[in-house]
Amino acid sequence: MKNGMWKKFGKLTGKCYLNMAQGAEDPKCWDDAFALLLEIVADGRSEDPQYAAELYQLDEMTDYEYDVQGWLEDYLDEVDMREDKQKVLKICDTLLNLFRWKEDAPSELRLMKAGALSALGRNDEAVELCRHWMEEDPEDITAVTASIYAYTASRDMEAAEKLIREHIQEDTQCTEENDILFTAAAAFYKASGNKKEYKRIDDALEAYDEELVKFFTGMDGDEDGDDLFDWDDDDLPFN
Repeated sequence: MKNGMWKKFGKLTGKCYLNMAQGAEDPKCWDDAFALLLEIVADGRSEDPQYAAELYQLDEMTDYEYDVQGWLEDYLDEVDMREDKQKVLKICDTLLNLFRWKEDAPSELRLMKAGALSALGRNDEAVELCRHWMEEDPEDITAVTASIYAYTASRDMEAAEKLIREHIQEDTQCTEENDILFTAAAAFYKASGNKKEYKRIDDALEAYDEELVKFFTGMDGDEDGDDLFDWDDDDLPFN
């Protein structure tokens, strides 16, 4: 039974990407594929309660044929781009409750959930989520980033700036490991009106973007990449 369900899932996800490539909007296709994925997991656990206890195991047991994790990221991005924050929240909660998350931390899901809560005006819930997350893993840069956004959205500027100053010193460089933290800091300083600190952080982001452009244009010879890595307010979990 599951083999047939997986084949159907593959056809549905293929249709999702085909529609995306053709510029056709078909939310139902994505939703149907997600519903089928949940059905596959439920069916597997009816026979073995430990079936796909961790999300990554779905890809392992299918020899990575369907790129389940990659597709789920794209699904959430699709929903988020439609500004359906309530649906983003529902999907995040479903996935957070569906898997064990002992071997792989669900950092990206928690970041999206916190952002969705803030966008829905549920700022206290976003802050509480981040508070527990920070207690659980205070060194997780994604947790720090989510907390800065949540505190900024709730106008607790003191708490947000405290986190920024703990993790970004004068000589801290913006890198692949912490660029999301710098982006959150830039959003905070813009919201707080601190032009001096905003410029310092924004300059660091621009320097990092320039390094990325040099790296990628050096690989493919494309010199028209100046705006490839620009960030703007529309990419933030709140405005």
